[in-house]
Amino acid sequence: MWQKIKKHYVFIILTLLVTVIVFDASNISFGQPGGSEDPLVTFSYVEKRIEQLKYYIEEKLGGGSANNAEIEKLTEENKEIKKQLSQLAMNSSGGGLEIVELKNGQKLICGAGTEIILRGGSAKAIVSQLGGLSDLTGGKDLISNEFISPNHLIVIPRDDGRGAYVENYAIFMVRGYYEVR
Repeated sequence: MWQKIKKHYVFIILTLLVTVIVFDASNISFGQPGGSEDPLVTFSYVEKRIEQLKYYIEEKLGGGSANNAEIEKLTEENKEIKKQLSQLAMNSSGGGLEIVELKNGQKLICGAGTEIILRGGSAKAIVSQLGGLSDLTGGKDLISNEFISPNHLIVIPRDDGRGAYVENYAIFMVRGYYEVR
């Protein structure tokens, strides 16, 4: 008798389970692939979304050539600020002399009012169309490619690319703004 009751219970439980499974399966809605109701997506859908993201990121970053132009502009502004800071430091504190060593083909390009003294080696003057370098010790204006005399105080009158060119090696004492190129 217990076996008959056991079989009835097992049969009733299995019937209930099958009914629940069938009822639950009938409530599943089959939406369009990639939609909010169906989380499975296709490869083409993923590629399309990636392209949209790339476009969005490029738009936010400002594009290629516009971004490069902005970088160039900021670089020039940075150089100008460095030049002004150097000149302010020179004017406010009397500006100490800085030792600058140059080698093979390097140029010392100076800003307006910069003072240079050649302490060792040899260098030639780099001038502009508006004039040369002021040799205060020698009392003359140095012309293009003229050798700079050692231990002479040279003043750069304008910020237009003037300075000194070194073929082998030279040591300068510099007060003011300069760039080594």
